[in-house]
Amino acid sequence: MLKGKNIIVAVTGCSPAYKAADIVSKLVALHANVDVIMTNSATKFIAPLTFRNASGNPVVLDQFADPVSWNTGHKKLADKADLLLIAPATANIIGKAANGIADDMLSTTILSTEAVTVFAPHMNPKMYEKPVVQRNIQTLREDGCRFIQQEKTMPSGRTLYSMLADIEFIIQEVTGILLAKAK
Repeated sequence: MLKGKNIIVAVTGCSPAYKAADIVSKLVALHANVDVIMTNSATKFIAPLTFRNASGNPVVLDQFADPVSWNTGHKKLADKADLLLIAPATANIIGKAANGIADDMLSTTILSTEAVTVFAPHMNPKMYEKPVVQRNIQTLREDGCRFIQQEKTMPSGRTLYSMLADIEFIIQEVTGILLAKAK
């Protein structure tokens, strides 16, 4: 279904970072070529080896590390990508992207790609509701970025949009974006 599509899955540091491995596996099962970028914080939640095994590609951790191949620099990844998915996306990476900060491999790739850029947020609801975070999300939307969010109802009855969407929902949205782009 996604044969010939190049997707970057970028993983940031928060508790559902491990779910990104399932996202990568499901995209590969749909025949997409998946490259993974991990922030330093993400490596505290899940090992890069998990993503190397799931994607079949080297995992990019540091923009200044010696490349495993000559095709892993931020510019090469950014140029070949059809879609950049940041999942989970923390308030930190959303803020960096909205304000043009490029101080690591992921934020540099976000700024240098022309691919569809999609954020799947995950953060504490109080963080998500802060005006600065909402401004950053609005700025990114105005810049053409997409957000994959799913209404989640907590046991208390409170409805949240700040939690990572279900994996199947993310896959469905990414597939829909790529197939619509191909038309």
